[in-house]
Amino acid sequence: MKPKVLMQVTAVLLLCAGFICFGACAVYEEPEMTPPVFRQDLSLIAPDEFPGKITELEDIAENHENPSVRVQAYYYAALACLHYNNPAPDYAQALRNLDAYMVIDTEHPREKGEIAVWQFVLSQMVTTLQDYEKLQKSYAELRQQYRNTEKNREFLGQQIEDLAKTIDRQKKEIAGLEDKIKKLDALHAEIEKKKRKK
Repeated sequence: MKPKVLMQVTAVLLLCAGFICFGACAVYEEPEMTPPVFRQDLSLIAPDEFPGKITELEDIAENHENPSVRVQAYYYAALACLHYNNPAPDYAQALRNLDAYMVIDTEHPREKGEIAVWQFVLSQMVTTLQDYEKLQKSYAELRQQYRNTEKNREFLGQQIEDLAKTIDRQKKEIAGLEDKIKKLDALHAEIEKKKRKK
């Protein structure tokens, strides 16, 4: 990865980590208003339990009867997608959850500006990662083309070498034939001379 891209990705990751910390604090600010399912400390979840936890939160976000709980579930799912304990962070999935949160949340206008920054950073990160994946794919295709070209070059080189050997062999055969023709001409001239003497 190029140093500039690496620095950008690192900066975005640091910003995301800061927003996750901010988000985690915001979730725990009012525990009496927060349902028990959201009170679990993400840092205490085992890494292999993250996919199940995210699925559970997204299910609550889509199906719970209380709109306030649905809003929180989207937010909490976004945090879980990005958490440092999550062995497979999914930035695109986190952005989808955060987008849904921003669309349906009407109760926290003060926090929306801060979360909009988080949403923007995530969208930039997702775009950068998608661009990086495209670059990797293009690089892999170019490497394959290079390998194919290299094989073709080697094959053509071998053919040229074989043709050069064939040409050398034919030159030797032609030289041998020319020598035979000269001998035959000399023999023919001698025969003609003998015929004239008779």
